[in-house]
Amino acid sequence: MTNTTTKNKPKSKTKPKATPKPKAKQPRAIKTPTKPRPKVIQEIAGQFEADLNKTLPIAIQPDGSIVYKKYIIRQTPLGNWGVYNIQSRDMVDQYYLKTSALMAAKAYMSANLTKFFEIKRLDTKYWASFSDLQTYRHNIKLAKDFDRFQILLNKLEHSEFQTGHFKEEISKMFRWSFV
Repeated sequence: MTNTTTKNKPKSKTKPKATPKPKAKQPRAIKTPTKPRPKVIQEIAGQFEADLNKTLPIAIQPDGSIVYKKYIIRQTPLGNWGVYNIQSRDMVDQYYLKTSALMAAKAYMSANLTKFFEIKRLDTKYWASFSDLQTYRHNIKLAKDFDRFQILLNKLEHSEFQTGHFKEEISKMFRWSFV
């Protein structure tokens, strides 16, 4: 018994057809975005302004001062930011940062004295660290002795870290207060 199926099979003289290669996909033409219409922009800006006014109820005056409910925050002659009562024109307190003054006005308005004093503490610590940073930046340029330079560099790095830390704390508190 012989296997005739494989041995006696005649070979075809035609070449087997090659499988066609799949065609590469042509990239689609990228459409450039059309310019938004001015009317749509005005609508979006109006909605954004309304949302902002709901979350941050302040009015900015032409001189740079801010009005928050019964309090106005304006720059003092020393360059600090004072929180004043609108009716009595008495200064409640003064701050080194405008954001701290705004948060303090909100805390004072709601009679949250714990938060009010926490804001004052953070603002004072930030200003002390920032003042030290400016002093060390100035003095390190004038240092001639290597030991003095190393000490100033160490103090500069430390005050830079503290300034960043207090700035971040104030920013976080501002976000939690108004957003």
